[in-house]
Amino acid sequence: MERILETARVRLRPLTESDLPGYQRLLTIPAVAAANGSPADVSPAQIKRWLAADRQSPFAFTIEDKSTQRFMGTILFYQHQTDTGAPSDDAYDLGYFLDPVDWGRGLMPEALAGSLLLVQRAKQRPQTVWATCLVTNHRSQRVLEKLGFTVVLPHFEAPTIGGQAATPERLYRLDLLAEKN
Repeated sequence: MERILETARVRLRPLTESDLPGYQRLLTIPAVAAANGSPADVSPAQIKRWLAADRQSPFAFTIEDKSTQRFMGTILFYQHQTDTGAPSDDAYDLGYFLDPVDWGRGLMPEALAGSLLLVQRAKQRPQTVWATCLVTNHRSQRVLEKLGFTVVLPHFEAPTIGGQAATPERLYRLDLLAEKN
């Protein structure tokens, strides 16, 4: 099954253990942590656990600069949970982050479009992709809308973990058709 794709400027490939230094560097940048709704002062051990868990996602991609092979970010498709709590084979929850030096250059829509194509090719049947972003993360909202995601819930508060205050989020949905061969 094809898991590598090159666009005009980026290369998507499977997320590997060797990506830990770049993954850790980005997740501890305050702007990236804030955009993801996570703390920037996470321990290296916790980030290593996150990487191990993310690598178990059905589709976990590293975004690399095509010309320099620099780690730029990740795109993750987590298996969506149905209303009964069972994993869905036809729906994913999307997560992604990108190095702030690359923000505002149109790289994330380019990379996400490629990753969506890889999912379509692999699954060969209709899929639903869900995404949430903080209501204050206007860049991410523009990325999702540019790719055809529609707002399902403009404002909701996810359950809190560890006593942290809930942060308002926006829920998006994209229905992918089966790719025609």
